[in-house]
Amino acid sequence: MSRTLRWGLGLALVAGLLLGAFLFLPFRSWLPGGTVADVPTREVVNGPAFNRLFPKPQPGEELIFTQEKRGFSQARLKAGDSTKALLSISDVITAPEARDKFNSASQRLRSWPLVEQGPQASALLVADRFQVKVIGQGAGLDQETRHELLGAFDLSGLAALSPASKTVRGALAPGQGEPVRVPVPGSRKKDAAELATPVLEPAA
Repeated sequence: MSRTLRWGLGLALVAGLLLGAFLFLPFRSWLPGGTVADVPTREVVNGPAFNRLFPKPQPGEELIFTQEKRGFSQARLKAGDSTKALLSISDVITAPEARDKFNSASQRLRSWPLVEQGPQASALLVADRFQVKVIGQGAGLDQETRHELLGAFDLSGLAALSPASKTVRGALAPGQGEPVRVPVPGSRKKDAAELATPVLEPAA
């Protein structure tokens, strides 16, 4: 084998390894092992498991998921060409400091602490584990509408959610079709009372 051929094969092998690493980079959070913010990935809920817990869009609205990764999922709530709000669920096991702002919460929604973050954002801490957030976009949303959207999430299902390693099998890569539907232990269908406008209670 000539030196030129050996060099060519070596360069081709290196190029192949680099290309493979680049292609698999977006899916690293779906691979076994590793950590997210120093937390083992098996202990962090995978983003696609959150998707079915988001509010169902009303007629004329559309929910478009824009980010899905370990511990986080985000979607845009659109009406026509306009984005009304950004909706998200995050697993705060990867950022314990995110819970601190709820320590002084003066309001509650369905027993969970609720805080305002500026004039256009409301956040809820469910089961001391999951942050649910609504951020108004464009013309914005008033506080009552943001709270209604928070209450429209499947909060009971979210509170019962387990880490992704136990609940998600064959999860889809970000943006690749519909999320895997996973049965949630202990979840139940919302009754009419739960679907009503959420009532805010003073914190105990």
